[in-house]
Amino acid sequence: MEIVVEYVLLENLLINLIVLKTTSLILKERGRLFLLSAFFGACLTVAIPAMRLSSLGWFLVEIGQIMVLVCISFKFKSFKKFVGIFLTYFLSTLIYGGACFFFEQLFGFRSLIVVLAVLVAMFFVVTVLLKHFHKRRAVENFCFNVELESEGRKTKWKAFLDSGNLLLDPLTDNPVTLINFKVFSTLFSDIDLEDVLKKSDKLKKLKFAHYISFNTLGSGDKILVFQVDSLILGEKIVDKPTLGLCFKNFKQSFGSDIILNNNMAEKCT
Repeated sequence: MEIVVEYVLLENLLINLIVLKTTSLILKERGRLFLLSAFFGACLTVAIPAMRLSSLGWFLVEIGQIMVLVCISFKFKSFKKFVGIFLTYFLSTLIYGGACFFFEQLFGFRSLIVVLAVLVAMFFVVTVLLKHFHKRRAVENFCFNVELESEGRKTKWKAFLDSGNLLLDPLTDNPVTLINFKVFSTLFSDIDLEDVLKKSDKLKKLKFAHYISFNTLGSGDKILVFQVDSLILGEKIVDKPTLGLCFKNFKQSFGSDIILNNNMAEKCT
């Protein structure tokens, strides 16, 4: 019987720790005293069978246990915040508990090693997904719809406001918004990649076209910069903005084909 108690205590201690950490990651809340909370919850789980409670009584004790764990592990200044943490913890418990039950039924036996393996694997998957979700959400908060116009040709794109893009054209002191060749080709379909690389005479069609040093992304290359008629950002219009043709793969990092200069921040609000 002592082995069973230790097994249940260890298993629930790990589950509580992982659920608390998952709750913290989901809500991006800084937790505290996780080990104490997890140990308290594990001890209560071991003690519940000795109470001989009804189904309703067992459910109420479990709810009370979660409330105590939330109060110990997280700070909150409103009831709404408490409810959000409580529900997140409760749902996380169902997810991890459901995963353990599924693998228990799949393998036909209950093993501490299996439980540990399932919990660690689940936590790894959840952590990766949450990091991806938070990163994507953070990027989307700085994404805006823009429209570029040059000689009557208009094209709409998704642009990312990058605080790290401080590039200025040394000749005009204008901020430079970076675009990739995909955007460039929609504005100037008669100028192909070879023309840009070889600096052919076709580039003379561009307004105030010239090359400047480009060190923003850790490169000492020179990039082609030029002006277009306008850049429309929401309801605000930037006349004769300076664009820079960049061959760096910022689409993969920022999820957009245009990197707005940091000086555009005021126009995004």
